[in-house]
Amino acid sequence: MKNKEARNRRQAFLHNDDNVSKMDSSLHSELAMTLKPKSDKDGNMHSIQLHDGRSCTYQIRESIRARRIRLRLSSREGMVVIIPKGMSTRKDDLEVLIRNKSSWISRHLNRFRSREHSHPSPEMPKLPEFLDFQSIREQWFITYATSPEENDSLVRIRETGPKTLHMTNGLAHPTASVVALQQWVRQRAGRLLPSWLNQISDELALPFSKVTIRNQRSRWGSCTRGKNISLNCKLLFLPRQWTRYVLIHELCHTRIMNHGPEFWTLVRRYEPQAKQIREAMRLAWQELPAWLTTAARNN
Repeated sequence: MKNKEARNRRQAFLHNDDNVSKMDSSLHSELAMTLKPKSDKDGNMHSIQLHDGRSCTYQIRESIRARRIRLRLSSREGMVVIIPKGMSTRKDDLEVLIRNKSSWISRHLNRFRSREHSHPSPEMPKLPEFLDFQSIREQWFITYATSPEENDSLVRIRETGPKTLHMTNGLAHPTASVVALQQWVRQRAGRLLPSWLNQISDELALPFSKVTIRNQRSRWGSCTRGKNISLNCKLLFLPRQWTRYVLIHELCHTRIMNHGPEFWTLVRRYEPQAKQIREAMRLAWQELPAWLTTAARNN
């Protein structure tokens, strides 16, 4: 009985527009609410159908600065559901919330499309035909096609076979396509780099607390005093030895936080070619595909 009453209160909250703060005046629109649903959080891409029949993808992202759940909508990133770090959430409740705001979302999606047509963005880099992940010796081939549905302009990317990606409406919307590709690369890195880091951590007896995959513009990795390591998803595109060096470098910071002589001695113990690799990596950013470094977010 108590569970039923709690569920009814939650549903009543979701349907009460007074609990939502709308900010319709800017291109980067945000919805804020104080909903506290239960259990499931996930940083992957999800898809939901709005009331007007339009399909819309969204991400669920944690933030240490957020104090309540927010729905953020922008022309560059699409829809992002931001939840306070550590808050347990249930995907079904989030989707109820999104569907209740279908009209608001559709209105802004139409505004973004209108502005894109009236104010074309600067020329975007050519979209890739394949992704070359040197670090893990993996190549993914990409095909592009336009949706046959007249009202479907949403850019979507999905795996269609072994090492094959298919992007719908990508060529017509290069800006959104670049964002979608970067998000997919980050997800791929999130499935591969943590296990590699764990392997090296066990091999060198340098334990860490947790690992986060990001898409930074100027750092390959970082490590906090709490032994929390952050790795750049772009590491997938570097030579395998260079990426391994970055992982070793950050693991060494779990023991020594500074870049003093003792730190470099420790790094060279595990990677004798550290100095040469470090010098070579000074130009690594210039070797990355142009689409990968365009409008990158430091998140």
